Amino acid sequence: MPQQQQQQEDKNAIVEVAKQQAKNKAKKALRNKATALLKKGAKIAAKITLNAVMGAFKALLSFLATVGLPYILIIGGVLLAIFIIYFSVTFIFSDTDSGLNKVGKNLQNHIIAESEKTVDMSKPEQVPYRVPPELIIAALQLYESTNNGKSAKEAVTIMAETLKPVFTYEESEGSIETNIETCVTTDGKTNCSTDKEKKPYTVTMLTSVEAWDRIMTSTVTPFTTDWKTSVKETTEIKTRPKIDSEGFVVPDEVEEYEVIRVVTTKTRANTHIQDKIENEDYTYFNRVLSDSPFNYGQEDKLLVEALYEATGNYIAYKAWLTGNNSMVGYDGTVIPGEGVPAEYMQYYLEAEKVYKVDWYYIAAIHFVETGFSTHPTMISSAGAEGHVQFMPCTWLGWSYPGCKGSNGYVNLPDSIKYNPLQIKKYGGLGVDADKNGVASPWEIKDAIFTAASLLNRNGFSKNIDNAIFAYNRADWYVTKVKSKAQEFRDSAKYMGTGELNPGSFIRPTVGTITSTHGWRVIQGQKQFHNGIDIATKAPNTSIVSAADGVVTRVVTGCPPQGSFGNRCGGGFGNHVYIKHNVGGREYEAVYAHMRKVGGITLNQKVVQGQFLGIMGTSGSSTGVHLHFELHNGTRNGRATALNPALYVPL
Repeated sequence: MPQQQQQQEDKNAIVEVAKQQAKNKAKKALRNKATALLKKGAKIAAKITLNAVMGAFKALLSFLATVGLPYILIIGGVLLAIFIIYFSVTFIFSDTDSGLNKVGKNLQNHIIAESEKTVDMSKPEQVPYRVPPELIIAALQLYESTNNGKSAKEAVTIMAETLKPVFTYEESEGSIETNIETCVTTDGKTNCSTDKEKKPYTVTMLTSVEAWDRIMTSTVTPFTTDWKTSVKETTEIKTRPKIDSEGFVVPDEVEEYEVIRVVTTKTRANTHIQDKIENEDYTYFNRVLSDSPFNYGQEDKLLVEALYEATGNYIAYKAWLTGNNSMVGYDGTVIPGEGVPAEYMQYYLEAEKVYKVDWYYIAAIHFVETGFSTHPTMISSAGAEGHVQFMPCTWLGWSYPGCKGSNGYVNLPDSIKYNPLQIKKYGGLGVDADKNGVASPWEIKDAIFTAASLLNRNGFSKNIDNAIFAYNRADWYVTKVKSKAQEFRDSAKYMGTGELNPGSFIRPTVGTITSTHGWRVIQGQKQFHNGIDIATKAPNTSIVSAADGVVTRVVTGCPPQGSFGNRCGGGFGNHVYIKHNVGGREYEAVYAHMRKVGGITLNQKVVQGQFLGIMGTSGSSTGVHLHFELHNGTRNGRATALNPALYVPL
């Protein structure tokens, strides 16, 4: 069959899917609402090629983004029908009883088969990371809209192969030690001998996964179990020639004697404990769809998200892209404010790096639970115990037989309760963070890491409120923890550029001056540069306040990857304005193009060296850098712009 004819049949198959969806009894609210429009527009829409549908759909999105509600309400007709049919294509591939024709059904089966090929279905640890069929069809619709020269089935294979997760396995060496002591007692005399054996073995563990929607990492820690002892005693009656009192053998006479054999077998395993940590992350998804052969732009990737969400599946690409006020990833020095004990900061910050939970939320949990470990007993009335208050069954695992039916407080032996292998066996939360072979809520590092692990497991990266609520199951608790977290965050100092210099300016970030103040030509356009650009290739480079001041403007929500001419944030992308008073003179500074603004709010007082955000390339930007402006008084464009090099030690 000629390739052009094959491609047309592929496209017709996808359109047929949409037509079948219009006939289908609505299983979702959106389908019910769309019925009237589909009846009016389906005949026209079914005749339109997928290219036209794609163009109309993207045009509709663009149009809806620029007009007001009255215009949106009167759009109706064919264009809106096309919009809904396009979503129905995605819906249909999540149904098995959709009534597809033969070509459409073949394509659906091919998508499911290619989805399963993205992992080894015989390995249970890989199955959760397979690329969903709905994601493949969502991304496929855009790919099919271009003149790529591929049939629909070929495009599906490319899509699945490119998006499939990357698995990393590591081999760990272990061994089983066996000590066998055999003691034989005869005539009151005991002789013992010992045999020792050590049998090595190798175990292969999945240590990391880079999937389209998450990253899994794990730490593998050597662990030696306690000795297990078994004793087997046997008694045997034997005979021997009888010996008279003078030591001579008595002819034809024997005597019985008793032989007691005691075999003591001790075994222990030199094994490994694996601690898996998963974080929602769309870096892989973003990179793959941005690269060849797809070359999707930002709008295209957001469109894939919308189509995938239309199937009822979860995706938070845009939320991840725009970020929030989290400071996770900051790699400078954090000096806690008054009220946060400095001796605990190392544990908060270490746990933040591992579990991707901001240190100040961990500190707030620690404060609310035990007042930073100052409560007299650190045991609650319900039986929760330790630095951050865990019920014994939560720590060890609710599948432990004694926990079933209880309120969580069970008097458990320490040999089980704090044993990492037993915690793993019963599905508990306890973490042996200090790697001493004991996971205890009474050891501060273990307790802090376990609290962070729980927040991570409860979806901190997706919904902070829900993660905190799951810790205590109370709304007041969420409010109190969040209030304290904000207090701890705002009172801390984030040092990332060197020594402070009160009364003067300091460098707002590290790096090289890549563009100076004044006239310049960029991409063929002559323009006046109101500030300076400082760039570095180091990841997670922090930006700090050049002096004490008050925040006068905060803009967040811009995608971290900008482009020349991008108008998000007025071209500054994610940025902050701060009014500084240095030497009795008022200045307003601009800190622009951040990847993420870190915990800064309007009218907030900041101190010199305080962390403002992470260097990025949001807005109108062609590379990762900080655009820094300094103005005389209130910023008023070029009229007030000063050359920062004359005021800041660069």
